[in-house]
Amino acid sequence: MPDSRWSDRQVRPLPALPAALPAANPAFLAAAPLSLALLLTACGSGGDDADVTPPFKPAVITAQSCSAAAAFTATAAQISLPSSGAEIASATLIAADAAGNLNGSFCQVLGRIKPVDPTAPVINFEVNLPATWNGKMLQYGGGGFDGVLITGLDPTNFAGADTPTPLTRGYVTLGDDSGHVGGITNGSFATSDEALRNYGRQSLKKTQDVARLLVRSLYQVDGPLKSYFIGSSTGGRDALSAAQNWPDSYDAIFINRPALNYTGLRLSNIQLGRSIFQNGGAGWLNPAKTALLLNAVMASCDTLDGVQDGLIANLPACKARADATLSSLRCPNGTDGGDTCLSDPQIATVRTMASPLQLSYPLVNGVTRYGGYNLMAGMVFGPPYSSSRNFGPNGTGPQAPNYLAVTSGTRANAPNAYLTGDQWMKFFITRDAAFNTTSVDPANPGSWQQRIIDVSTQTDAASTDLDRFFARGGRIVWTHGTADEVVSTDSSVEYYQALVARYGQAKIDAAVRFYLIPGNGHGDTGPFIPVFDSLGILSDWVEKGIDPADKIIAGNSQTKAAADTSPAGTAKRPLCRYPTWPKYVGAPADPNQAGSFTCASS
Repeated sequence: MPDSRWSDRQVRPLPALPAALPAANPAFLAAAPLSLALLLTACGSGGDDADVTPPFKPAVITAQSCSAAAAFTATAAQISLPSSGAEIASATLIAADAAGNLNGSFCQVLGRIKPVDPTAPVINFEVNLPATWNGKMLQYGGGGFDGVLITGLDPTNFAGADTPTPLTRGYVTLGDDSGHVGGITNGSFATSDEALRNYGRQSLKKTQDVARLLVRSLYQVDGPLKSYFIGSSTGGRDALSAAQNWPDSYDAIFINRPALNYTGLRLSNIQLGRSIFQNGGAGWLNPAKTALLLNAVMASCDTLDGVQDGLIANLPACKARADATLSSLRCPNGTDGGDTCLSDPQIATVRTMASPLQLSYPLVNGVTRYGGYNLMAGMVFGPPYSSSRNFGPNGTGPQAPNYLAVTSGTRANAPNAYLTGDQWMKFFITRDAAFNTTSVDPANPGSWQQRIIDVSTQTDAASTDLDRFFARGGRIVWTHGTADEVVSTDSSVEYYQALVARYGQAKIDAAVRFYLIPGNGHGDTGPFIPVFDSLGILSDWVEKGIDPADKIIAGNSQTKAAADTSPAGTAKRPLCRYPTWPKYVGAPADPNQAGSFTCASS
């Protein structure tokens, strides 16, 4: 079992700082003296661009105070989870008119948080402090296996070209690399216990603690008035972890396609691989068969929402047709008859991916399943939206014999979904780079079961305990695309339903806005990539009481049309709160306008 010293919830409170930072260079303190006067007004800034109500008067950062931050260090005692302290690599004032800078004038601070284990990697972080601060802080989540520094300089999820960046709005922004360098598909870091804990969630709080110390010092105030978190995929998991484990440190989160049931996700990756690779690869769907399947689903379900537009919005009705659709594609006698039909093993692969993975044992938080994918309800898999997220090589790649080849313990031509599960099994669980991942049944993993359960306690964000977060007025705005090919849309639905079961619909309606987005895949995939101001919507709900309800109107930035009926680049749709979906009101209403749709449940 995990050592209690490393429990995420048993953190030390961030200590009140004395008149001088214990480990800070005197020159830094002279340039950025620290005020310990407590705020006398209630938290709240009144919007992104509005002045914060006095007496909250943060200092304006200058070139001198920014450069002096390079001498800053934090002791282990000033960080609420175990570390060996933090140090700054550089602190640079970026001028508003600097080449390529879209973020206004800000102090860019790069640093590292040192591990307790000297053999573990450091946590690299970036904190960006605008010269003129609005009193608010925004933390960004990562993606995949992380290993890449999240700078906090980019626009937020779904922001349009004309949406100002958070830094331009006056937010302090921060991000980290989750405690290792490697890349989003490389899981080898997890052979280090401390690196695994940091990736699981601990780097988030450690980085925020250091950011708060910098905020106190450079702005000469006690801390931010509001603290937000935005993330997608692993970053969505990160945001939920933050709210679950450190509810006093965050006021609201925006989560998109969160990999919250993280262990279940990886187990489902392995289950897909087993379906494809076993029996000599009989269950593999080549690109032509994959296109055959997806086109059949679209033909069956596109108009169930009232209009043929390349988007499937009425998921319940579409899923009810799954058996009939598969039956229509079955090869005679169930044996492979070429690219115009699916064999019985191939249909079994489709059913495996579309059905929930049921476990014979509970993961952390009592989780015993992972939701199936919308493969039979509009999920995107392969071209034109992705060249790698499919059942395996594309039309120009190797076919079955090479596809099944194993080199140095890795199936180099495997689908992306299986590769991430394979990395997880090799490095998070067995810590054997040559391990044969397909030898393990995810539903009954035998001797690996306890290790899988233990790792789930460090990485998963499926806890429904948001008592403290909700009690403080915490808010969640949450989206998930119905065409997601990486993280199951149903995993979000099941977690939302679990929250309703715990708190009741009324309490969830007061604190959570959950939207399924038809046609939206993972990242820039799918026929519909929504465009709207996610940060503005989140902050307006918290600070101004403006409920996003069903009022969010999303444009579409996708330019890769799958068919002539796709609304790429033109359509607008309302985001409908789950369980409703956008239904076309009928002709002569323009199907490219959001006003031509209502949020319906049947």
